[in-house]
Amino acid sequence: MKKLAKLVLVLMAGILFFSIVIIPKTLFSQTVQREEGRAVWLHASIFEDDEKEATQHLKELLNKYAEIGINNIFCFYTMMDQHQKKWDFLDVLIKEAHEKDIKVHSNFCPGQGVKLEGEIIEHPEWLIRGKKGEIYTNLNLANPEVREYLKRQIIEALKYDIDGIHLDYVRFQVNQGFSYDKATCEAFKKEFGESPLDVHQDCGSMIWCEWIKWNANHVTTLVRGIKEIIDKSGKDVVLGVDVFPDTETAKVLIGQDWELWAKEGLVDIICPMQYTNDLNVFRKSVKRAVKATNGKCLIYPGIACHSSHNKNTPEGVVQEVKIAREEGADGVTFFSGTSLTDEFMKKLKSSVFK
Repeated sequence: MKKLAKLVLVLMAGILFFSIVIIPKTLFSQTVQREEGRAVWLHASIFEDDEKEATQHLKELLNKYAEIGINNIFCFYTMMDQHQKKWDFLDVLIKEAHEKDIKVHSNFCPGQGVKLEGEIIEHPEWLIRGKKGEIYTNLNLANPEVREYLKRQIIEALKYDIDGIHLDYVRFQVNQGFSYDKATCEAFKKEFGESPLDVHQDCGSMIWCEWIKWNANHVTTLVRGIKEIIDKSGKDVVLGVDVFPDTETAKVLIGQDWELWAKEGLVDIICPMQYTNDLNVFRKSVKRAVKATNGKCLIYPGIACHSSHNKNTPEGVVQEVKIAREEGADGVTFFSGTSLTDEFMKKLKSSVFK
């Protein structure tokens, strides 16, 4: 009988050891870490310039977000916002959001149009030049000095108690809007022997294809550099990106190789901007995104209540939340703070976000 009792104890100890040590961590993390991400893109410009009025507005909005379980805010906030408001909006947002257990991610737009002021006006060579020498108000992400300038902004943001850095417009302009300034063309020619201006500009030219990949590599270099800054900071800050929904066309058209970013572990959250009312198209896109990232990072499909591509309904948004869940996404992101109205939030609260 004593031998049997000892045998039972040994078996029980073995089972306990197996359940604690041998079972992969992922089985535990799915229950502990896998809180559904519910995010919203929010722009500081929708709030009043007066601090007291803006803070009250912010509190009311955060109360509504908390009621439907919004747990992440991707906030567009620039030094220009700071200058206009004359008070620290980001600091107030962080304080108020954290009281509601809502995380705040500071949002940057490396490839978006910029205002010609500050450091930028002192460096016109940072701006994109077209094939005929025309100047655009977009920064050339293939320029090493531009990437250093952008990384300095990230360092400044990390001085705040933020939960994440979020990158939107981390890309070139649509339709191969790469820069044809002298320095960029010479840098490419040094590596490949020909200037992008001197080759056939179509996919039949191998050098032209290298030009497209070369520019995409520089965008990846920027993302990698930002990731390194975050890691070196020692802060518990995640890196997220907003991306065009199709991985292959994004690489060619805008130099955005987000499938590679996931594969290399450069980003923690990817938000494909899947703005459509067509539920079948939405499902296919979410399925592809989940497959492309292969569990290497979190996927929060971007659902538009109202965008330049679609005007959704509360019922349509609810259905897309359901589809995102069915296809294995880790959460959703709503576009945007201005279009996620009470009507949409009421419908979400009564159904998928009960």
